[in-house]
Amino acid sequence: MKKIAAIFVALALFPAISSASQDSDAIKARATATASVQAAGGRIYVVNGDVFVAQGKKPAHRVMDSEVIVSDTLINTGDKSAALLRFEDGQVVTIQANSAFQVRDYRYDARKIENSNIVFSMLKGGMRFITGLIGQKRKQAFRLLTPNATIGIRGTEFMVAMADKSMYSQVLTGKIGMTNATGSTVLGAGQTAVLASSRAAATLVSASAIPAGTFSELLSIPVSPSAIPAPAPAPAPAPAPAPAPAPVSVPAAPASAAGAAAGTAIGVAGGALAGTEDSAPVTTQAIEPPPVVSLEETTENKEMDSRSGLGVTGKIGTLGAGAELNIGFSDSITGRVGFNTFTYKYNGNSGTTNYDFKLQLQTVSALADWYPFSGGFRTSAGLLYNNNKLTLKALPNVTAYTVGGTTYPTGISSVEATIAFNKIAPYLGIGWGNPVAKDKGWGMVSDFGVMFQGSPKTNLVVTCTTCPTANEIAAENAKLQSDLSSFKFWPVVSVGVSYQW
Repeated sequence: MKKIAAIFVALALFPAISSASQDSDAIKARATATASVQAAGGRIYVVNGDVFVAQGKKPAHRVMDSEVIVSDTLINTGDKSAALLRFEDGQVVTIQANSAFQVRDYRYDARKIENSNIVFSMLKGGMRFITGLIGQKRKQAFRLLTPNATIGIRGTEFMVAMADKSMYSQVLTGKIGMTNATGSTVLGAGQTAVLASSRAAATLVSASAIPAGTFSELLSIPVSPSAIPAPAPAPAPAPAPAPAPAPVSVPAAPASAAGAAAGTAIGVAGGALAGTEDSAPVTTQAIEPPPVVSLEETTENKEMDSRSGLGVTGKIGTLGAGAELNIGFSDSITGRVGFNTFTYKYNGNSGTTNYDFKLQLQTVSALADWYPFSGGFRTSAGLLYNNNKLTLKALPNVTAYTVGGTTYPTGISSVEATIAFNKIAPYLGIGWGNPVAKDKGWGMVSDFGVMFQGSPKTNLVVTCTTCPTANEIAAENAKLQSDLSSFKFWPVVSVGVSYQW
């Protein structure tokens, strides 16, 4: 009897145990969801009206109150609407009505701020920006792409708005730099400029020349979630008579699931009663999202990088001191042309001979760099015009001199040797640093490689009154070439500083 009673008790407790397990799983799921929210880039808050969000290739949906935003998020505001974006580093963006804004890339590393990055796009409408920690500590990490220019900051609060096809920018604090096809313009606090197109230069304008309402809406949008006004309660709809319930036939549940089915039935019944007591049925009306602005480039709305794609590098290494012009063709392919030079002279005396030694390093390079990964590592290949050479002049001060195994009297007044290499030398190597990366101003670069300059070519000239024969000079020349054969590979090691404007 005790065993039978224990079995009935276990059956009675099974639904509760199962429910507790499900609750535990739900708690874990909520904890995981919470952790993912905390790891996100920030949140978007609806200040008023209709705000729509599309992440990646997912369709747009209406934001009900607030939600997480991450990289590759497109935000559209409807008529008489506004939104507030607040990011992990404290960066704030407010968006006025009838605007389109994209969070292209947002990465925040509080422990290593140089790993952080912000790339925004303003597609239409108007926005206000308040710089967070990323922009304050690493200004070059912030870029705002607009139809008429790319904007960089100097630790700043500023506003940007489109009026027809012209873009108005106003700085409240700090400075901003605006760059387009005509060059760069810096605006300071209290200044306003207009850009008529991506090919027009910025023009400073006075407050009276700004179209009415350009920035007034932005200044009225709160910049803190706690300042967002509470929405006005919707009027209660007129009560409607409840339809008579239709009879429902419920099939008999298996005995093993009877407890769970009963609990579910009670929950449904309770929910139905709670929903009908002292309340009227609620109807929802679908809201059509505003048209999404295309992110494809057009001739009038072309995205521009905050940098020119051209840079210069000064370097020093085993080819001497030099300079390079860097050209960016894509995110992974760049090219460079450069010039290196170095001259070293030495005069000495070995006791039997006075000699002059001169080393001349002179190369012109044309190289291509490939960046296979997202970092600064690169592989390089190309050609160098190689004018490296070594000259040596010996002045004997002894009574005899040996050339090609034959000893000659002091009739030899000098021996000159010139050592040169192939004029065209292939190069292969690796390195670090991309001088024309999108987020680069100043940077460090390095190269490690080898130049294939071929076997050295020697030329031995003897000035004398009693000279060796041509065969003896040729034999000495061949021996000199053999001794220098290991120099067909020239190691290339260099470090440098780059700048992209």
